[in-house]
Parts: sequence; C-alpha cells; structure tokens
Amino acid sequence: MRKLFLILFLVSCSLFQAQNDSLVIPSNSILKDLKIGDSLTYYQCHVEEATQLLSTASGQTLTGTQQKYTITEKYVVQKNANGYSAKYYAATLAVFPNRKFSALKIREKAYWGFKKEKEFILSDKDLKYLIALEKKGKEAIEYDYAITKYNTNQLIIRNGKNFKQLVIDGNYILSKLLGK
Repeated sequence: MRKLFLILFLVSCSLFQAQNDSLVIPSNSILKDLKIGDSLTYYQCHVEEATQLLSTASGQTLTGTQQKYTITEKYVVQKNANGYSAKYYAATLAVFPNRKFSALKIREKAYWGFKKEKEFILSDKDLKYLIALEKKGKEAIEYDYAITKYNTNQLIIRNGKNFKQLVIDGNYILSKLLGK
C-alpha cells in the first residue's frame, strides 16, 4: 500500500511540475488569438549611440563622430503545429530621430529596406519576453508616434489591420532578448 501511495505521489508531483513549467498565454495577449498558420508582425524602433564608419571607393576608411541613430527591426512570428517560429529583419541605420516609425501603423514601404537576417524557433522564454513587453508597454498617443529624445523605444504589434503601438520604458530590445 505504501509503495502504491509513493508511486501515485511521485506521478502527481511530476505532473504538477510539468504544468508549472508550461507556458500559459494570458487571455489579454494578442498571441492568444493566433491559430496555426497565423502570424503577427512586431516592429521595434529604438535609439542606439554609434559611430559611423565609411569606406570610400579608394579603400580609405573614415570615422564619423558618435551620434544617436534609430534602428528599426521586424519580427514575423508565426504559429505552427509545434509552437512558434520567427523571421527577423533589420533596416539600416537612420539618423535620429526616425520619422518613418509613425507610418508603420499604416503600411510598410519597400524603401524602408528591411533585410532578412535569420529565422528561428521561439522558445517558451522568448514567448514570455513577447508577452512581458506587451504588458509593460503603454499605449502610444499621437505625441509619442515620432521617435524623439523623450521617446526612444517603441513596439508595434500588427495582426492584419489591427495593431498596438506601445511605448516601452527602458532598454528592452527584442533583438537582444530573442533567439539566444
């Protein structure tokens, strides 16, 4: 009898632990409504300090002064039968401030120059980051649309014509969090 009780106890503990480790997507998350084959597009525009290096046709390298640049990145997150996958795209640096970001809510333009960098499977940890950023962000108002010195990190989540434009306080950059 004791052995049977011990076996049942161990099985229930292992089931309880498996339930605790599994990812639960909150009902208010935009990820919750995705069906297999559906995708979301995450755009993040953030400001980085950088020094620009230029190479001339003659092979000379010129170093500029340190400036603030905006970087716009795009993740296409797709739900599939096994979980979620992501395609990562980055646009070239733009001089700060980046006025194009407010237009992302309307339609992406080809001249923005997104280039596919990588494709990977999202882990539960990656999904938790996406959910946390969605919770942490505050809804942008018209004043927030342009990236300025007061507003240096934004996230737009698009699902077709529906979107959320969020201002993210802090240095939470998707490209530094996901796919590690």
